[in-house]
Amino acid sequence: MTPITAGIVLTLFACAAHSQPAAAKPDDGKKEFEVVSIKAAPPPDGRGMRVGMRGGPGTGDPTRVVIENFNVFGLVSRAYDLKFFQISGADMRDAERFNITAKVPEGATKEDLRLMLQNLLADRFKLVVHRDSYDLTAYDLVVAKSGPRLKSEDRRVRGARPQISPMKGPARSLNGTLSMEGLAATLQIPLESPVTDATGLPGTFDILLQWSPEDAIAAELPGAVFPSLANALEQQLGLRLETRKIKIDALVVDSGQKIPSEN
Repeated sequence: MTPITAGIVLTLFACAAHSQPAAAKPDDGKKEFEVVSIKAAPPPDGRGMRVGMRGGPGTGDPTRVVIENFNVFGLVSRAYDLKFFQISGADMRDAERFNITAKVPEGATKEDLRLMLQNLLADRFKLVVHRDSYDLTAYDLVVAKSGPRLKSEDRRVRGARPQISPMKGPARSLNGTLSMEGLAATLQIPLESPVTDATGLPGTFDILLQWSPEDAIAAELPGAVFPSLANALEQQLGLRLETRKIKIDALVVDSGQKIPSEN
């Protein structure tokens, strides 16, 4: 996924009976940015897209935060310190991306920063959320019976930063240098679920994994020339996914805007 992207739609979940929507704005209204600017991010120029957040408490620039190419979904993930599969409800993954610059009050903590982002989402994006929990399929990454088919990292050549990238048509590719723990973490994106490394394999490896989404294979779409992700892992890397059920804490987005109110 170029710089790793997660344009994946989560399935609906069952709401617990006791869950109640929270107020649109967190109670601690004092935790707010002193100044904030939100501008639409420019469209990709074909050379990749930088996505990230820098500055803020605990960094060399504690009173300034710069956020690049984040949509509402990414902001929610950072504001509530959650993985993408812990967020459900109103889908905002394909929302417009923004560049945000904010002035943080002196002495603010990392927790204060999360509250400021929550307040920003409530004020400018009219976000209403509530907490919940639901059952989810999780995966353990293990070695297949045929044994691993992995190429150890060539330390004479610096490994490429791992990326999940679109190929021709619906095909996808994961290419880069990864430990098994790193591979498991990266696989969480296309699988939409937690993945734990249970291979017991130390070290780092040069990974090349190519697959087609299962829905594209089922629809026989042009370009769906590779096996499903699970089959590709076994055929190309000698690894396998084992499933288990877990209960996961989640944040449910009840409503919100994909475009913020004016600065």
